[in-house]
Amino acid sequence: MKKIFKAIAYIVIAAGAAACARTVEPGPNESAKRYFDAWMQTNWPNVKPSGLGIYVIEEEAGKGAEVKKDGFVYADYVITDLEGNITSFTDKETAKQLGQYDTTSYYGPKVITTIDNTIQAGLADAIIGMKVGGRKKVIIPGWLMTYSKYDKPEDYLNHASSYENSIYDITITDFTDSINKYEISQIEKYIKANPAVFTKPVNDTTGFYYQTITPGTTTKAFPKDTTIYINYTGKLLNGLVFDTTNEKTAKDNGLYNAGKTYEPVKIKWGEKAAELTMGANNSDIIYGFALTLWHMHAFEKGVGVFYSPLGYSYSGSGSSIPSYSPLVFEIEVVAKPED
Repeated sequence: MKKIFKAIAYIVIAAGAAACARTVEPGPNESAKRYFDAWMQTNWPNVKPSGLGIYVIEEEAGKGAEVKKDGFVYADYVITDLEGNITSFTDKETAKQLGQYDTTSYYGPKVITTIDNTIQAGLADAIIGMKVGGRKKVIIPGWLMTYSKYDKPEDYLNHASSYENSIYDITITDFTDSINKYEISQIEKYIKANPAVFTKPVNDTTGFYYQTITPGTTTKAFPKDTTIYINYTGKLLNGLVFDTTNEKTAKDNGLYNAGKTYEPVKIKWGEKAAELTMGANNSDIIYGFALTLWHMHAFEKGVGVFYSPLGYSYSGSGSSIPSYSPLVFEIEVVAKPED
């Protein structure tokens, strides 16, 4: 009888173990990893993973500053999927090859932050430690393209991910741990490179510079609720024009839109710069633009240059103004257009 009971007990235990085995659920990235591993075995069988599980297939060392955590990286890159389709890029040549070149778009290094939750884990793993001037071509599995951070490589596999596998070909062009100071230094270089324009710029606000080009007909400030009219042209430090009220300037810079009326725009004055509004709808304007106007007088022409906290900051604006971009606005106060 004891032998019979033992046999039954073994059967029950085995059945229970089998039931437990059958209820084990596959990890959320299991099928994605099988596909990725098979692709790697076919295309790069001798490349071993490093760090969190990225695969470096080409690397050229840089000699400049080292990329560190909690900083701001300026980088040129081309990103493709595993099939070789380009999904993102920064350079003009690639845009032309793809038939996507646009004279109004910015091409050049863009800012990547290495601050937690602002950079994908795999990309951070790839670029932190690189040096300015360095280049790396790296394959990053989709589960490492998350903005979440975990303690161990296997933890990334155990969390659901909808990101795609990516191949980054990335070159580090600059690095700073203080983006505001960096932008100010770029503005000061721009001013020094244009001594004919910036003879004695006013710098009474951090990150802002104003230069009178043609003095106004008076030195009196505009009273509150005054309506004035201006022509303006906005551009980046590299000269890319992104907006203008001047038709010829628009045509010369590939901005011309036949459906737009090129004429002076209305500015409604306030008690302080932040209260200035523009256009028929009295729309708010970025503070750097408002500060430029605030320094001006009747029929004055001037130029304001300011860093991105007074402009579009980390978000940028459209394809013309990338994140963390200092801006230049040339403005002239003019007579009211005739009806």
